[in-house]
Amino acid sequence: MSNRRRRRPRRSRGRFPGGLVLILGAALVVVVALVLVNWVFTVRRLTVTGSGDIPAQEVAHMSGIRLGTRMRRVDVERARTGVEGDGRLAFVRLERRYPGEMILTVRPRTMEALAMQAGKVLALDSDGYVMSVLTQLPQQSLPYVSGLRPSKYAIGRRLDPTDGRIPAMTVVLEAMRERSVTSAVAEVSLADLDDIRIITRKGTTVLLGDTSDMARKIAWMAGAVADIEARGETGGTLDVSSGTKGDYKPGYVAATATPEPPVVEEAEVPAES
Repeated sequence: MSNRRRRRPRRSRGRFPGGLVLILGAALVVVVALVLVNWVFTVRRLTVTGSGDIPAQEVAHMSGIRLGTRMRRVDVERARTGVEGDGRLAFVRLERRYPGEMILTVRPRTMEALAMQAGKVLALDSDGYVMSVLTQLPQQSLPYVSGLRPSKYAIGRRLDPTDGRIPAMTVVLEAMRERSVTSAVAEVSLADLDDIRIITRKGTTVLLGDTSDMARKIAWMAGAVADIEARGETGGTLDVSSGTKGDYKPGYVAATATPEPPVVEEAEVPAES
């Protein structure tokens, strides 16, 4: 047996231990990430799509997004509130495209109905969002929606009824739009959701029942009312609540048309509680 001691392999001079290399590498990654996030990944371009006739620069200003802002610090909900607070637009989405572009997608709201609240005339889209508080009636013929009973309102916000009246209004207005009868309607009454009624501008009362089969009911209404009023008959009642037929009773007034809402002189929006 040899008495020679085994020599341990000498460590190469000038080499770092493996653990230290990993620590230095991780630190470098962190530093690079911080540089990218804080100085490279900033908003250099804001692209606005879907704004229709509203200039993109105006929409960008509404959003509150400023060039040079760190990408990760852009507040999506703040941008949504700013855009929708104008009343004319609905916020769709906000996308980040690194290293420096944000894409803001919106869509125009369409004024489709009027409602009254605390003596004010509110212009609504079909989803119940308040587009504006009117000081005079719009030129286009819009139906007055009664029975909503909102407790408060704010421009760019949806009216607050929670008992199904806003969804019911949406169903009726969309069916009316599809059949191109909106301009012929003076009032949509939602006082009773099981007995929704339409009153035409010539005084015919249309009984719709509940919201089921609304497209079919409005189709029956469109054809029957055109025929009835073409004969010069007004003040009668057309029952299309079954969705399968229209029953007309001439000369019987089931409800009276609500007068056009008054023109208001001021349009102050109350602060939200």
